[in-house]
Amino acid sequence: MLRKSVTGMGPVIDTTSYVDSEAIIIGHVVIGPNCFVGPGVVIRADCFSDEDAEPGIVIGANCVIQDTAVMHAHPGQTLHIGDDTIINHGAVLHAPCRLGCNCFIGCRTVITIAELGDHVFVRTNAVVERVVVPPERFIDTGCIIRTGDDVSRLRPITDTEREFFAKAVEFTRDYPVRYKFSIEK
Repeated sequence: MLRKSVTGMGPVIDTTSYVDSEAIIIGHVVIGPNCFVGPGVVIRADCFSDEDAEPGIVIGANCVIQDTAVMHAHPGQTLHIGDDTIINHGAVLHAPCRLGCNCFIGCRTVITIAELGDHVFVRTNAVVERVVVPPERFIDTGCIIRTGDDVSRLRPITDTEREFFAKAVEFTRDYPVRYKFSIEK
């Protein structure tokens, strides 16, 4: 379901992207080309006045937002997802938040008021809050990252993890076309 905000600002979705009919996208949200938005996803950019002219949520090209993920931005805040990023099932992202390109966000992870550089790999059930994570870092399952000290202990991603990114992005790149085609039958 696509809905406008109370000011009439509605989602802008590239025609090459697929949004499942069970997803809910509300407000000034921009979704780039060749993205997949799965069932049960909620993407809501609150906008209550004409002063909130900038998009609250911007999703880059070739992103995959898996089932039941939630993204939210209050008025005047921005949540930005870089190209080729995968947000797994049940993840919660809250603005202000910025994810770089080629990030992998594990199931049920929570990211709020944070910035992640390119190629950050976050495993399942992590919490990342009020920090800046440099590019190419690994956040393990269940980690809580809330301080500069927590960030300084993050290790660089490995070649194996970098290969995992590449395979995951390649594997999901055709999702929009495949799902659109299956619906048209």
